[in-house]
Amino acid sequence: MARTRRWGGGGRRRVGRATAGALGVAVLLGLLWLATTEDVRVWPARNTLQYKAVTWWWARAGGPPGEATGDAPGVSRGALRGVVRDAQGRPVAGARVLVTQWDGTTYDAPGGGDGSYAIVGLPAGRYIPVAGAAGYADTALGTPWLPWTQVHVPPGGVARADAVLSAEGMRPATPGTALVVGDPQGLECVTPLPSRATRRRIAFSSAGRDNQLTFLYTPPLPSPAAPAGDGAARAAGAAGGWPLLLTVYPGPADGWECASLPLAAAGYAVLAVGPAYSFELERDVDELARLLGFARAGALPDVDGTRVAVLGGSYSALHVQRLLRRRDAGEVRATVLLGAPSDLFDVRRRFEDGTFVPPFGLDQALIALGFPDREPLRYWRYSGAFHVRADLPPTALIHSRRDEVVPFQQSEALARRLAEAGAPYQLHVFDAAGHYLLSEDADSREIYDLTVAFLERHLSPN
Repeated sequence: MARTRRWGGGGRRRVGRATAGALGVAVLLGLLWLATTEDVRVWPARNTLQYKAVTWWWARAGGPPGEATGDAPGVSRGALRGVVRDAQGRPVAGARVLVTQWDGTTYDAPGGGDGSYAIVGLPAGRYIPVAGAAGYADTALGTPWLPWTQVHVPPGGVARADAVLSAEGMRPATPGTALVVGDPQGLECVTPLPSRATRRRIAFSSAGRDNQLTFLYTPPLPSPAAPAGDGAARAAGAAGGWPLLLTVYPGPADGWECASLPLAAAGYAVLAVGPAYSFELERDVDELARLLGFARAGALPDVDGTRVAVLGGSYSALHVQRLLRRRDAGEVRATVLLGAPSDLFDVRRRFEDGTFVPPFGLDQALIALGFPDREPLRYWRYSGAFHVRADLPPTALIHSRRDEVVPFQQSEALARRLAEAGAPYQLHVFDAAGHYLLSEDADSREIYDLTVAFLERHLSPN
């Protein structure tokens, strides 16, 4: 009798091994994607888990919090030098290069006319330098998960890192025909300052989604009982259009109506928006640029789109500072920043050394941004103190020493940078007010008067 050879079992084992191998590869690829993706649904959670794991280890095995950093004596130091060029190999004048340690301690230097820079007195170690200049996209020299791509500064030695910057592309704007302006509605507020204004709802499609809640406030329409001079002045203002104040609030715009109304009553078209707190700031900055585009196209009623100022408060001032760096922002005549952060590296450093505890869960947002030395671009891109230039519009910085949300030193640091660049600015630091400077604090009237006087100086038609 012939003997039958059976192959089924071995075949199944081979198929099983192949399936297991394919599954293993898929798992590895999935883990690699989770470790490297820039998807905003992933990286905040990834950075939070990493922070918890690393700080847990430091607490048991010892780690950076107890080590000498920054200005401590005895730290081995070196230098970092290089040249910043554009994609065609030409030197980029006015560039700036920065490196940071794990806690947010930074070392930076401006580039010269020939694009060269030098950061000296730099603690020895590995770094991911970041570089940027007006009109160019920000660049990181290295990646956090590839140590060999990072720059090693040897003790007592000099490391070299040249940067190539590509031109920052223009982002598309929504056509003015997409705009819907609501019917006017009269409003009145008693506090913090008695005022009346007219409100219209502004709606449009912003890159395929509904825009954030946005209102346009203008001076109240004259009534038959209004004094003749007041009515004539308002009619003249409405005929030529009111100067525009794009106001970016730290929360929904309707929650700040009694801050908007006094500004509108002073003779401004206040375009109020309050971007939701998220890690997708660029999308919200796109929306601000679109709003300015509508104004310049004459799509907003009673608005003079040629006279534009921008006001930002609290963490929404990050949006304003980023907007001013973009070419599609157009001409802005003046900027007002109230209690504004300007250096996220420094905010992180103060958090890590325990001198500042961010309220409202903002400490968790800082952690989610990642360690500054591993994710420097996230901090760099929205730190206005490192992106000042001489042609910025005049800036009024207003802050309180009692600010519990944003350290007042943030405005002082930005003022120093503006002074170094030769950009016009004013710095006003109050002692009595809290963080929300346009609320019912004792200094509200003085802050309001300062703001209006500053706007009148720079938005005058003459």
